[in-house]
Amino acid sequence: MGLFSIFKKKAEPEPVIIPDNSIKALANGMLFEEEGIFLKWGADIDAGKFYSKKEYRADRTIYQWGEKMVLNGLKLPFKTICWNHKQHGDARSFESIEFLAEGSQAEANFQTIKKHMESILGEPIAHDDLQPGDVALEWKVKAVKVALKLFNKEQPKVHFEAGWWV
Repeated sequence: MGLFSIFKKKAEPEPVIIPDNSIKALANGMLFEEEGIFLKWGADIDAGKFYSKKEYRADRTIYQWGEKMVLNGLKLPFKTICWNHKQHGDARSFESIEFLAEGSQAEANFQTIKKHMESILGEPIAHDDLQPGDVALEWKVKAVKVALKLFNKEQPKVHFEAGWWV
């Protein structure tokens, strides 16, 4: 404590404003619609403890969110992976949310998610530099990328991810 520290303004917690529209909110974070929980991109995941399960691996921490409704009604079991080599210090920042499924339902999941995303964000950017049978679609909302991929190697696999990449 220094001589002039009594004159410093104390830091007040930043007010949390819960957006009412998850598409408008996407540029700043992810809104869990049913609970009215808004997670800002870059925020400390452990601060609010809104996840349902936390798993530790040697090189990453996996936060299971459970089945959540996001982006105007898309309901899936989401998770966030924080890679240890990308995080600084003990805090784990909220950078993305994802859904992964494989097997017989993967293609049906892909079509459902694709139809939903096209209805709210319009036509995606399609990547054509893939293996035959693979599909990669992408939407951008400011500094946020929403990606949907379908892979058909040994068995079909769908991967959906929304995240903040700056």
